Amino acid sequence: MQTYYFDITDIVLYVKKETTISGIQRVALEVIRRAVGKLGSERVKVGMWDKGSQSYLAMDADFLLEREEFDPDFLAAALLGKAVRKVQTVPSILTRYRNQRAKYLYHWLRANLEEYKRNHRYFERRGTTLEGWVLEKERAHRNSKELPVLAPAASVQKRVPLEDVAQSGDRLIILGATWGLQDLNDHLIELKEKLGVEVDLLIHDLIPLVASEHLADDFSETFYRWLEGSTLYCSRYFANSQNTGKDLRCFLSEINSDLPIDVVPLAQALGDGPAALDTQSFRSKLNATKGVRRSFLNMTKVPYVLVVGTLETRKNIWRLAQAWQQLIQDPQVEPPRLIFAGKKGWYIDEFLDWMKASGNLDGWISIADRPTDKELAFLFHNCVFTANVSTYEGWGLPVGEGLSFGKTGVVAENSSLTEVGGDMVEYCDAHSISSIRDACKRLIMEDGRRTELEQRIKNTQLRSWDDVTNDLLEYLN
Repeated sequence: MQTYYFDITDIVLYVKKETTISGIQRVALEVIRRAVGKLGSERVKVGMWDKGSQSYLAMDADFLLEREEFDPDFLAAALLGKAVRKVQTVPSILTRYRNQRAKYLYHWLRANLEEYKRNHRYFERRGTTLEGWVLEKERAHRNSKELPVLAPAASVQKRVPLEDVAQSGDRLIILGATWGLQDLNDHLIELKEKLGVEVDLLIHDLIPLVASEHLADDFSETFYRWLEGSTLYCSRYFANSQNTGKDLRCFLSEINSDLPIDVVPLAQALGDGPAALDTQSFRSKLNATKGVRRSFLNMTKVPYVLVVGTLETRKNIWRLAQAWQQLIQDPQVEPPRLIFAGKKGWYIDEFLDWMKASGNLDGWISIADRPTDKELAFLFHNCVFTANVSTYEGWGLPVGEGLSFGKTGVVAENSSLTEVGGDMVEYCDAHSISSIRDACKRLIMEDGRRTELEQRIKNTQLRSWDDVTNDLLEYLN
């Protein structure tokens, strides 16, 4: 019987230093978890490239069924094969080092030294303040007494070389990001030629080629070489949207490749869908805020519009902020606060400088740095609407996630975003500040318009991760 090996190399690399799951890794985990549940662990395995041994290792995937929600601590313990510090026991500026003992100790000592020297600039450059560092250090110390170090999951300790267990006709499915891993790409060619393993690759976007101006250094060239080289081992491509499929067909045509492409649109719903929020009982109110940082609770005390995603130029955050500045200057408008929820990305120094100089637009804009899944759900539940005015996307998970919470949004009318938003959102021109402003103004001022769009959401069966998994497995079969 054919066995499916789902690659998790990028997830392993990601949880070494991150405390949240990015969009691409979330896609892979959502699909793999469901594939294991549908077909069983005998047919569905996971695999990873081990740079140290220069081999591709396979392992059972049962551990993914142990958590309904994606816990970065659990994933780190299970995939890294060692005990990890829980996120709650680490000050925020040290979270990226929590699973690297030597680096963690170094930066812990460095931060304490800078605290002793009263070096405010050191902490400000890391997104906090000296006073904030002291408070977080105290919180982490309290939590460390209550939350033990997470031990590695025993179920994933046994890892065997793929060539020892794979048979001809088995499939290796790569749903994540493997560009830049040349050793892995070379090994995939060997797996195809020597073992007859079929490799299927999900392409999330061609942004490095379509919108290279938003990326750092020579990443676009690296991406081009990776995608071109993938034709040497890939049997079939999957595209996450019709728009990505169109871009991929253009690329393959350019390099004279006729490899097949199947489109598997991603989900609109977040996870298995949010539970209905009981706003009546005291217990439900306490549960809704439990685990949400105080800084997040403070910024959500007033009505707000939510922007989810890495803060980077492609997300068009500067134009959106300028539109907000115009809204607060309009005497007819009483605008909500604008909250950006995500980690800081490439080329946003000018934006951050403007934010600082303007006092975060006099307090009208806030940044919720690296929210957890629990915090993200809280932010979605309580926002007025969402905003995603990116200049280009491969899919647009935050738009769909907002819909799954019953929230409409202001969405750029480009790339794949219209595939996600359908007729349930207010569209705008991403390259026009006035268009963004007017779309936001309509949802702020016209309660009837917002209610109309929210009713459309209620009447629509949103695409789920079960739908995505079923479509993918149907193509594989």
